[in-house]
Amino acid sequence: MTSRVAGVGRGAFDSKRGTMRIWNQRGQTGIAVLALLVALVALGVSVYTYLEMAHNVELRRQITTLQELSERGRQDMADALKRLEERIRGNPPGESPPKP
Repeated sequence: MTSRVAGVGRGAFDSKRGTMRIWNQRGQTGIAVLALLVALVALGVSVYTYLEMAHNVELRRQITTLQELSERGRQDMADALKRLEERIRGNPPGESPPKP
């Protein structure tokens, strides 16, 4: 049975003070405080996870950039070695070597 007297019951409005109490019928706020703590911990974990994911996206972008640079460097090295081979063998640039 719920009492309608000000100050008794959950969320009762105290007209004398102009405040609203958050106590339950026994005057305890334990569950409400526990729920608030759990919500704050969940919020902290979600913010941490979001920041870690943002960091991972940045790392992936950097890895992709390094892979592109590596591929470009590999292609430049292959072209330079081909030109060096043509000079050593005495073939004009762009001409294929004679077949044996």
